[in-house]
Amino acid sequence: MQWLKLWTVRPESDYFLLASQGVYHTDAHLVANHRLDAYYWMAEQLRKKVAAPKGVNLPVWAWYRAYGLKRIKPDLRKKGHLEHGERGVRIEFDVPDDLVLLSSFDSWYAVLNNHCLALSDSEYDYYKKLEQTCSKNSFEKIKRDSWLKIFDLNLLADPDSYEVQAVLWKLKSEWVRKVDFFIAR
Repeated sequence: MQWLKLWTVRPESDYFLLASQGVYHTDAHLVANHRLDAYYWMAEQLRKKVAAPKGVNLPVWAWYRAYGLKRIKPDLRKKGHLEHGERGVRIEFDVPDDLVLLSSFDSWYAVLNNHCLALSDSEYDYYKKLEQTCSKNSFEKIKRDSWLKIFDLNLLADPDSYEVQAVLWKLKSEWVRKVDFFIAR
């Protein structure tokens, strides 16, 4: 078994929950409604690799390569990790690789925005034609099948600069190696 080094950026309260309970799971009630379908789709993909613990419906998100190979951990000086002024943590942890599903962060936007994942202009044109000629049900299957490309990291045009995200069902306190507290910019 191999171990992966990952980072997750969470509100400080999530870290205190992890520290007190020894495990952290994502709370579906805290996920924005417009993202739930995409998050449940990702959960379905993770479930194909590893069974979800009882009562856990959504995975924990983390970074494998926050900015490609040159800068792999999230930079807390950047905006956008949490709401401005919110107290947060960057948790560095090691996890068995068989519990993790890696995917292209940039390509994930196709799932979030509910459109086909096209990796070229010609592929985009192809999907546009299919959308106009296929039945709604057929096109939905084609679109969802296109999303599976997010898991093929060999499709990244430049692996040195592309961001790779990770999902797993839970974060255990025994996996934690380092915690950095910060206030979001």
